[in-house]
Amino acid sequence: MRSFTTFTVLLTAFCSTFTNAAPISVPGVSVPSVPSVNSDASGLNKDLSLTSTPSVAMIFTTAFTQIQPLTDQLTFITADNATVAAISPVVAGIKTQLTSAVSQLQALVGQDPSVILAPVEGTVLLTVAELAALIGDDLSLLFTALNAVLKVVVGDVHAEVLPILADLGYTVTSILTIVVTLVAGIVASLSPLLAPVVAIIASLGLSDLLSLLGLSA
Repeated sequence: MRSFTTFTVLLTAFCSTFTNAAPISVPGVSVPSVPSVNSDASGLNKDLSLTSTPSVAMIFTTAFTQIQPLTDQLTFITADNATVAAISPVVAGIKTQLTSAVSQLQALVGQDPSVILAPVEGTVLLTVAELAALIGDDLSLLFTALNAVLKVVVGDVHAEVLPILADLGYTVTSILTIVVTLVAGIVASLSPLLAPVVAIIASLGLSDLLSLLGLSA
């Protein structure tokens, strides 16, 4: 009986040795770590912030950052290189960016003003006047570039290019139609800023845009 007791004590001690032992490390074999719950949650938050709805200012800033190199090409065009083949792809590139902006602006319909008027940076909401200034600068840049083209194209090239530029203007009209719906009172702030390019707008036959802004040629 005593031998059985001794055996039990030894067995208990033996098992205790393995229970309290440190994990075995095998050379050359790495154990994959398991990501923590907090790590996963922070990643999820990051994804959500990336997919948040952009404001009007963000949409315009993003679009015209892509558009500016293209308007620069039109601004410095000369009579020697002002061909339909040279102008068309540049205008098409601008229209692609503006068309994308139209769909993004449509997604803002019904959103809270805190989303619509959110700044590009920071947390303080833009005033209507500040947003109008941003849009006015962008559109003035665009119409000035289109006017540079109209100044140098002649004859058959002018006849072919004018509808291409006018079509781009129709897209601008679509954009501003949505903006006016989203931001009450913006026309009063925006119209004076676009007054310097009224003649250009009129030369493209954009009567709807002039009417929307309450401007006349």
